[in-house]
Amino acid sequence: MIDALIFLLSFAGFILLLLAMTRHQQDWLGRKLSPAAGRIVRLSGFAMLILAFAVAGAGLGWGYGSVVYFGWLTMSAACVVTMNINRERIVRKIRL
Repeated sequence: MIDALIFLLSFAGFILLLLAMTRHQQDWLGRKLSPAAGRIVRLSGFAMLILAFAVAGAGLGWGYGSVVYFGWLTMSAACVVTMNINRERIVRKIRL
């Protein structure tokens, strides 16, 4: 259960960091965010990653939890990169 929570927090953090980049805002949101909104999204993404680390450390111990955290961090980053590469297919399926 804790592994799923770590993955979901990491995944959400990377999604927010992706949406904080101006080059991806137009692709995913259809518009560019204001600089203030971009900062809020970026800080929220980092906060999610920090929260995932805290959950891993508190739930699994700081030694083992940090190893598990970096494993799930890698998996969630790979999922976000794959999702961004296949963005056109995903957007096309959502619009149907």
